[in-house]
Amino acid sequence: MITLTVDDQPAITELMRKMLTKIDHKGTHHTANDPQTAIDMVTPDTQILFLDIEMPGLNGIATAKEIQRRFPKLNIVFITGHPEYALQAHGLFPSGFLTKPVDEQDIMAALKNLRFPVDMPKSPIYVACSPFGVFVDGVPFDFRRDRTIELFAYLVYKNGAYCTSGELLGILWDGNIEKDGHLRQLVKDMRDCLKEIGAETLILKKYGKIAVDINAVEYSGKLPDIAGEFSWI
Repeated sequence: MITLTVDDQPAITELMRKMLTKIDHKGTHHTANDPQTAIDMVTPDTQILFLDIEMPGLNGIATAKEIQRRFPKLNIVFITGHPEYALQAHGLFPSGFLTKPVDEQDIMAALKNLRFPVDMPKSPIYVACSPFGVFVDGVPFDFRRDRTIELFAYLVYKNGAYCTSGELLGILWDGNIEKDGHLRQLVKDMRDCLKEIGAETLILKKYGKIAVDINAVEYSGKLPDIAGEFSWI
């Protein structure tokens, strides 16, 4: 993907660039911190414009109108800290809205629902729900630790919901808090193994909780069937 993020706060554009690079490390992700620079940077190759609405001088809506006049097929995703301002932008038929603070899951959801679809980075991971199995390019995939597969299976089963350490301890060790160190080892093993195949973005962290980005997982079967493979119910 080729993206351009525009916000008058450099810290926000840099964070967006890092998250987009993590989601699509083969893409090109530009940033700009003022509207005029953004107008000059957009080219026919630009696929997605992430645009802050509230900026000094030429605001995001006026900027979008100018850019859209030249590039009507450009996906414009507005970013705002004030959701009520989004109503002003509906007439431009944007590809989406993101509310600050933005996280990776928000971006992935926006990318899945663009007005003008672009080629998305594909996850190398494929999951069969029952019998449960994880595959990479058709080949069974194993984590290094035995119980990591159960941890990953539970996160897939939760369908993108964030899980606390307490919940995971309850599932894996009947709530034994003395296993907290083991849980951290499983999480590390899961992230390290997925990173080796370029799928580290599947694991999301937020406020001390973790989840699997279910929008980035290809799977067959029904997620509730996963519970039958383990001793959760």
